[in-house]
Amino acid sequence: MEKLIKGRKYNTDTAKLIGVVGEQQNLYIKRTGEFFLYFVDEKIVPLSFDKAQKLVKEKLDKNIYNQLFNRTGTEFISIEIDSKVVQAARKEAVARNIRLNTLVEEAIRIFLDNKSIKK
Repeated sequence: MEKLIKGRKYNTDTAKLIGVVGEQQNLYIKRTGEFFLYFVDEKIVPLSFDKAQKLVKEKLDKNIYNQLFNRTGTEFISIEIDSKVVQAARKEAVARNIRLNTLVEEAIRIFLDNKSIKK
């Protein structure tokens, strides 16, 4: 089942089924990391990260929760970034003698820290 909701595509054929979380309710995760509920009456409801985390904790096995939300180490992700931004980032990484992924991770951490300060 595929639906377009607020410009975002949700597809039960391409998303990964996490588990059954209620009577006739299945929880899915998209390749992008977005969660959604699929109801057998063909209704799809996007979920926030926090709501999905709470639902998995309450309704599914502890191992599934740990696999999704208690990860440690590193993960590989694929993102698209404007070429000019990538060039500037590479130049900065070389100037600082660090790897590009280290620079990107640092930028994300700074953004998230600043975001939490503004709340």
